[in-house]
Amino acid sequence: MLFPLASEVNTESNDRAFSAIIPRGRSAKGTDNHMSESSDQNKVLVTGASGFVGSHLVDLLIERGNPVRCLARESSNLRYLKDPKIAFAYGGLDDSTNWDDALAGVDTVYHVAGTTFARRAKDYFTTNHQGTETILAEAIKRRDQIKRFVYISSLAAVGPGRDGKPVDEDTSPAPVTPYGRSKLAAEEAVRAARDLLAVTIVRPPAVYGPRDYGIFEFFKAVKGGMFPMIGRRDKRVSLVHVRDLVEGIILAGESEASTGRTYFISSEDDYSMRAVADLMAALMHKRAREIAIPKSVAYVVAVAAEAVAALLRKPPVINRDKVTDLSQTSWSCSIERAKSELGYEPRVELEDGLRETLSWYKREGWL
Repeated sequence: MLFPLASEVNTESNDRAFSAIIPRGRSAKGTDNHMSESSDQNKVLVTGASGFVGSHLVDLLIERGNPVRCLARESSNLRYLKDPKIAFAYGGLDDSTNWDDALAGVDTVYHVAGTTFARRAKDYFTTNHQGTETILAEAIKRRDQIKRFVYISSLAAVGPGRDGKPVDEDTSPAPVTPYGRSKLAAEEAVRAARDLLAVTIVRPPAVYGPRDYGIFEFFKAVKGGMFPMIGRRDKRVSLVHVRDLVEGIILAGESEASTGRTYFISSEDDYSMRAVADLMAALMHKRAREIAIPKSVAYVVAVAAEAVAALLRKPPVINRDKVTDLSQTSWSCSIERAKSELGYEPRVELEDGLRETLSWYKREGWL
């Protein structure tokens, strides 16, 4: 794709059950914190809250007055989770988490956490599939309490558009990378639980906005006067600003109509990659020259990057899966179901969203 597909103390609260916090420096497992009372407000657990999409989702939930608990590892960078109303549970999508504490009082789970870039194919499945099965099983144990489980999947679970047409929720999935296959496996686990738990699946395409690192690399290339394109054919992509996405996620989580349903949450239209690059260049007062990279050359570079990454034991900057993604000619999806069933309407125009994102990168010293 053009960009990666999407994705941790409460000091004052009348709801002691929800604001109980696992102190930093201690394992979530075996903590002696106890959560007892509850309020009439919906209590929400967000996984992946320290990441790009998750942190924006937390912001909107807090703005709306929802009591929010974030599941995070103790090593997570919590720079975007500074609101004192946020509660935390520490652990991962495994038995390092005290699930009784993490899910105490929770009636809605937004499962955002996932791996988008890994060194080995099996690492995607460990987090995206097995991790989802773990938290799903814990939610099912508490199905009398938990009213909704919302899984944030990806357009990658379905794969690229066919014959130049956007995919929709009725398109048969055909993921082209291990990441996409791991997200599809997680979706299948969620759907298998729908007779036991009210579940909803949200599939974003490429997401952009403040705090995102994926689109930053593209901005950086365009600022340097280059617009890299694998192959000579222009690509079309659906994009969604992170603010539109998190509003769509909450709509999906709160709608009665969404139980057992799957939705694409995206922009109204798709875009030419050339047009996106030109718009970025114009916003930075630059000119970007298109660099057509043959797919065979891109694969050689990716293999070399993977070899170096293996020696360094780090994810590669580019790999063969990314080349596969970037060589597709259509990563577009339809939002008609979300519009008709949820009342979803994207509100952020592409130029406004890119300008806001660029301004944030500049303020943060990234560009």
